[in-house]
Formats: sequence, structure tokens, C-alpha cells
Amino acid sequence: MARPYLLLAALDTALAAADRHRERRITKPLLMPALLVGKPRPVQRALALGGVGDVALLGSSDLAFTAGLGSFLAGHVAWMAALRPRSRGALTPAKAAPLLAAWAGLNAYLWSRTGKDRIPVLVYSGALMGTALTAIDTGDPAVSAGGVLFVASDTLLALEKFADVTIPLHEGVVMATYTAAQALLARLP
Repeated sequence: MARPYLLLAALDTALAAADRHRERRITKPLLMPALLVGKPRPVQRALALGGVGDVALLGSSDLAFTAGLGSFLAGHVAWMAALRPRSRGALTPAKAAPLLAAWAGLNAYLWSRTGKDRIPVLVYSGALMGTALTAIDTGDPAVSAGGVLFVASDTLLALEKFADVTIPLHEGVVMATYTAAQALLARLP
């Protein structure tokens, strides 16, 4: 992981925890470009789509949310494509079951709360789960952790957006898990 990315991720996480949204208009758009330097093209594609989503989600409108969700959805498809060639058959039912149960439980909990976004959220969460399971299938503990951290980050976002559930320093925790997830997934050779 490149030092500029680590510094940007730490700074953006601190700014997010402190609700410094204005300053994050500088740090957040730089995160994925700093991470994608020198990575293989499939990884760069996934990170670039994450970067577009990051920028879109700096906005607060429904259009910004839809654009961000769409970009991250495409990013998860790109992550699955990047991870699939590294598949080692490490995904077992015992490893998949807890994630799938959590996915089903979260979607059941959010179902009545997502309104017009119900189907897009379900599709997006399915792609997110696909990234996590594909990451686990690589057998690489760091890449696997990246997939699981992405699920954690987006779960926190979904609970905040649709169920008004937050934790202390919510945005900082979201960014810490998200930036770690992207960095760990990007460890692919």
C-alpha cells in the first residue's frame, strides 16, 4: 500500500469523524487515484469506479445517491472480475453461510425501510456480497478481509440511510472500514 494513500485515508477518516465535509471535498476524491497507481488494469477499473462513487456521494441529493450506488455497483462487478482469476476454491459453505445469513437478515430488516430504493438496494447488496464471497474464494487472508470490511462499511451506511442507526464517530468508522477494504482488495498481484 502506497504511503500517499495511507496518509490520505487517515486524513479523510479523521475529517469524516469530525464532520468536516467541506475539507473532504479535497481528500475523498484523491483516495482511489492514489491507490490505483501501479495496479493491474482490472484492479484499476474497480478502484476507478469506487472513486467515481466517492465523488458522487459527496453530494446529498437523491441523484447523488443513485449515481454513487450505480458506480459502486459497477465497481463490485469489476472487483468480481478482478478477483475471479485468483480463485483458489477457498470458499466453503462454512465460510459463506455467516455472510449470507447476515446479508439476508440485513435485507429483511431494511425491506420495509428502503421504499422506492428497495430493489436497487437489494441488487447492490447482492453485488457487494458477490465481491466478499469472491474475495474469500481467493484464499488470501488480506483480500478476504477486504471483502468482509466492504460489507461492514456498506452495512453501516445502509443502516444510517434507511434505519437512522448510527454509531459514535459513524462517518469516520465508515471511511476507516471502506479505505481499508479497498486497500486490501487491491493487494492482488
